[in-house]
Amino acid sequence: MAARADGKGEACARGERIGDFESWANRYDDFYPAGTRLDREYRLSRLLVMAGRSWITHIDNRLRAETGQTRARWQALFTLAFGPQPATLTDVGQRLFVQWPTLVRVVEGLVADGLITRVDNPRDGRSKLISLTPAGMAVVKKIQPILDQERAAVLADLDDAELEQCAELLHRIFARVASL
Repeated sequence: MAARADGKGEACARGERIGDFESWANRYDDFYPAGTRLDREYRLSRLLVMAGRSWITHIDNRLRAETGQTRARWQALFTLAFGPQPATLTDVGQRLFVQWPTLVRVVEGLVADGLITRVDNPRDGRSKLISLTPAGMAVVKKIQPILDQERAAVLADLDDAELEQCAELLHRIFARVASL
């Protein structure tokens, strides 16, 4: 990866790798000998987790500062915007991989703020149906360009083929985890 004009990415250009922990993990080789399959698997899984956490933290901070929305809230709004409405709470929870109590708290907050509606499901009295309101769609439209800009900045050094390759590899990993 080449160094960027703004100086960011210089560590990678010098050969240092984000996520390396040789400076503090002096007993790592006792657990995962260098160059082994276990070593490569551990480092990859660690980088996946660190990349996800870094992305989430960065996006959470920016969106909270600019829109006041937490990740749980904007992800619920986007899930509704992307799919058919109204949707059951169960459907939204499954799409988000979120447990019921967490989703109920998020939905209650979004309802209170007028961003979604929640009504009884006429086909199943035990469930609720939720839909975006115009105010909720306005929040989605405010957040989307921020996400698009941040995603473009993070992925700028990858060409289309690399994006497809990364997506395919991550899909395979995700599918494998889901099958366990």
